[in-house]
Amino acid sequence: MGASPVVNPNRRIRCPSCGSERLQLRTERDHIDRLYQTPSDMVRRLFVADMQLYHCRVCRLQFYDIGQAVQPAVQETAEAAPEEIAMAEPAAADGTFIGPTVTIRGRLSSRENIVLEGEIEGDIEIPAHRVTIGMAGRMRGDMLAAEVVALGTIDGNVDARQNFALGASARMIGNIRTPSLKIEEGALFKGRIEHA
Repeated sequence: MGASPVVNPNRRIRCPSCGSERLQLRTERDHIDRLYQTPSDMVRRLFVADMQLYHCRVCRLQFYDIGQAVQPAVQETAEAAPEEIAMAEPAAADGTFIGPTVTIRGRLSSRENIVLEGEIEGDIEIPAHRVTIGMAGRMRGDMLAAEVVALGTIDGNVDARQNFALGASARMIGNIRTPSLKIEEGALFKGRIEHA
């Protein structure tokens, strides 16, 4: 057995909900966005002085972690001007960002990851990459991807070749075909599951 990931400060920090590395280091908690905190996290914060507050820019989740901000994807909000944060929002490492004011109608294919905060009415086909549907994202149609992380709304069938995760805020009506499935408590799912 290795060291617990929470007490290993040398690992890459990822969002516990969507797995993104697009994080901001916060000095104080934002009371609008939700806070990820298990009972063990509350106890750990009492005894570990180096806990940092991070904010995921993909799913807007806040969480505490002991790791240091060693990767370039983490920005400190106290040091960055608001214009710099807005410019850095669609990070190239995460692929294509579809914003909340964008609606796409038709078939979409890509050779890179997609982060959806807007709306797609049609099919998505990216068999070698990840689709992340943010909390504001809406997808109506069928989807084929290597990985799918859903925090928003899906109305259609999903074929995830590697894994599929439904976050607590997700709403899905349709069938799922995947070898690995994770559904968080609070997610709404109506359909069939086929273990591929």
